[in-house]
Amino acid sequence: MAEEQFDILTEFGLNDLAEEKKQALREQIIDVIESRFNRALLGAMSEEDKLEFDKVLEKGEGIDEFIKSKVPNFADLHKQIIDDLKQEMLNMKDKVFNA
Repeated sequence: MAEEQFDILTEFGLNDLAEEKKQALREQIIDVIESRFNRALLGAMSEEDKLEFDKVLEKGEGIDEFIKSKVPNFADLHKQIIDDLKQEMLNMKDKVFNA
């Protein structure tokens, strides 16, 4: 699955952070996105689909195809999760800097 990227660091004015700190922030953001996306995927599947998905995961192949067949709007869902997280982070930034 192609990962959509956004550079929240630029919007927060954090481009001057040390590279290891920027990388740590990126990893945290990606972890949150993946967690929310996985929950949304599982929430869109029936119990039978979830059992079948477990089998696909065990095999380690056909994962993308399975997701596409069971959650046809997965790309839109992924984009929405990223957009929502980005907005949450920007709202937090505004609260912190405008307090």
